[in-house]
Amino acid sequence: MLYDNRQYPHAVTLGEKMHVVWRGEDGLPYCAYYDLQACLFSEPLLLTEGYVDEIDTRKYRQDHHFAPVIWSDQDGYLHTLFGCHRTTGIHLVSKKPGDSTQWRRGIDFSESISYPKIHRINDDKTLVYTRYSGHLGFWQYHVSNDGGNTWQGGGRPVVNLGAEPQDGLHAAFSGSYNTTAVSKDGTRIHVAFIWKVEDPLHNKRYDAFLNDHLQRYNLYYLYVDLPTGRGYNIDGEEIELPVRKKVADEKCLVWDTEERVAAVGPSICLNEMDEPAFLLPVSEETPTDSSFYFVSREQGKWRKTRITKTLHPFNASCLQLDDRGVYRAFMITGSGAEIIKEGMDEYGWGQHVEEWVSEDQGRSWSRRNVLTPIPGMRYQNIQFVSDGLERERQDLFLFYGWRDADSPGVGYLWDSRE
Repeated sequence: MLYDNRQYPHAVTLGEKMHVVWRGEDGLPYCAYYDLQACLFSEPLLLTEGYVDEIDTRKYRQDHHFAPVIWSDQDGYLHTLFGCHRTTGIHLVSKKPGDSTQWRRGIDFSESISYPKIHRINDDKTLVYTRYSGHLGFWQYHVSNDGGNTWQGGGRPVVNLGAEPQDGLHAAFSGSYNTTAVSKDGTRIHVAFIWKVEDPLHNKRYDAFLNDHLQRYNLYYLYVDLPTGRGYNIDGEEIELPVRKKVADEKCLVWDTEERVAAVGPSICLNEMDEPAFLLPVSEETPTDSSFYFVSREQGKWRKTRITKTLHPFNASCLQLDDRGVYRAFMITGSGAEIIKEGMDEYGWGQHVEEWVSEDQGRSWSRRNVLTPIPGMRYQNIQFVSDGLERERQDLFLFYGWRDADSPGVGYLWDSRE
């Protein structure tokens, strides 16, 4: 399987190859490359070869978080990181530039990593943004000058909704899920996050106690100026880092969903002015019945535009802006089915993979393409392909599908190159 948009990249292109990693048989990490000229995949390589004594195979089999990510450094060497859920994980580096068939052990940089997100930033540095500890842990970033071979000191905390003083609403049992994007010049990291409620709270909108995957609400935003390490909200007002719940509610709130479920962080897209727009599913009539919304800033206010239906607030998306100023929303869509929490179905799915576009800055949307490979299957977790960790490719992306809750997943590559 591929993980959702709290963890990336899953694929990176270098030269004439795309290197991809995924969670495969028995939950173990695999790697392969795709020849961009021949349009053929190599044989898959098991990444835990030689490290069997270090891993707990039961955890890999049971824990989706252990899925791998991959990136490239300034010299063209590939790096992969896997086995991360409140753990150090295993970091490997390719033995040769641009080659994903042979690996050596890389350096560890934190004793607790979850949801790693990798970016190239200013001065050709590499940034890894992760969560430290469990659901109530904080989110931080680490910086490397050489692509991940050495790291500069400890992590730098950004979001900690449970931080002292716990003077915000339900702050003592507040966590978050974060997604990130980096400015074109690499000097800012944009962070969007949703609020996770750890202890059971009665949801007044739905008159129910919701399960762990659904006790997640609201949308927040801030950015960090990387050269100084200072945080700011959308209006450029400096905020103390790590941001705690009260400050987030007062200074960083994009959308109070009023107990409608927002289960995962949004896909983030930046325009030519480095201004963010977001794409995420939010629940409607029931805690799971949802729609995708495009959220952007207009005349000092956040505008929310409904795009289309989806079956679950966990369903994945990818938002991009092309060279003509057209927003492209790739989404897992669907309606009219009930999701049962079991097996592969536990984290949502949809019947279709669709591309919708907006040519008027997100005010209206139309469906351009249905990209569903096989009708009747269940689909999830669209993932962009990184081009040398410099940008997201707009002609390649990944997703996966399966038949039913007990069936194995199948990965798909969408390749629209001419």
